[in-house]
Amino acid sequence: MQVTQETFEMAILAAPFVVLAFAGIALVLLVFRKWKAALVLAFLALLVNGCTEQIPLRFSPELSDAKPAGTLRILEYNICGKVEYVPKHQQPFLDYVKNLDADFLFLPENTPGTSHGFEKMLRTTYPYSLHDFPEFEKLSAIYADLTIYSRFPLSNFRTYRLNMEQILRDYPYLDKDDVEFVGSYMIVYEATADVDGSPVTLVHVHLRTNSYDTAMNKSTGKRQKVHNIYEKLQFGYAYRGLESRSIADSLRNCPNPLIVCGDFNDLSGARCVRTIQNCRSNNIHPNHRDRLNDAWWRGGRGFGFTFVDPKLRLRLDHILYSKEFDLQTVRVDTVSYSDHRPLIADFKFNP
Repeated sequence: MQVTQETFEMAILAAPFVVLAFAGIALVLLVFRKWKAALVLAFLALLVNGCTEQIPLRFSPELSDAKPAGTLRILEYNICGKVEYVPKHQQPFLDYVKNLDADFLFLPENTPGTSHGFEKMLRTTYPYSLHDFPEFEKLSAIYADLTIYSRFPLSNFRTYRLNMEQILRDYPYLDKDDVEFVGSYMIVYEATADVDGSPVTLVHVHLRTNSYDTAMNKSTGKRQKVHNIYEKLQFGYAYRGLESRSIADSLRNCPNPLIVCGDFNDLSGARCVRTIQNCRSNNIHPNHRDRLNDAWWRGGRGFGFTFVDPKLRLRLDHILYSKEFDLQTVRVDTVSYSDHRPLIADFKFNP
């Protein structure tokens, strides 16, 4: 196993466990009246938690389904293509979406079957979508991974891919076949929404997965399993670093209020999330020096797991927003039409 920069970045995976371990030991020390040691560990727990933005410590009441008056609602939900393959979920899912009354609907892993089916079924609720752009239709014929549905007019659709030659040059240890395969379909979609006369840039992302399941399934022994998981994690972190850098560079001079959301396949505090959050940090225009906020860290409570399976629970889906948006509420819902959970956020928009 080759030690690289990504090896050290993987430490973010341990952040939630470190926070819980420090907090748990601090409680035990309090029982034994070891006040100073308990305070030190409690401080370390808060420091790690604050630096990595893992667990919002709030005690707010449960949020209702009703959208607050005068707000914009965003629903981000990785449906994993499973609504297409489990037909009995289609109508309940559509009813769920319509009842939520979201203004923008972001669906990662919206496969060609579901994408075109939902387009017809959701037109009355969302009169605008990426299907309105010929460029999107060309892409979706190959691989429809991301879709944006909107109640507001959309324009300026564009997409951008990574430079495969640069990746292979900068990361010679990555598997060439993996790089070329992933690079053939990993796409970022961007569009401009006209929200009552104010342009808002919407960016929908699905960053490279770690392929944890693939590593597990292809392993025959414990040693090989550890090696395969490490290699997949290393590849995922390197690739997401390049993806996020490409996204940040593209948004550096974006003049509009900005929403970036989707399945980042990584935790808050990870390099890919921080890179996108700081996409405007080098812009000399004073109005663009704002760091994009993480909705869950700003208004959530607890871990906020958006990926849930019997062996693993993580917060992989994020909604990032610029300072023109004032977060009102955010929650992770409990419906289970896929192995992800919906992330819902309500904003007051102050252009």
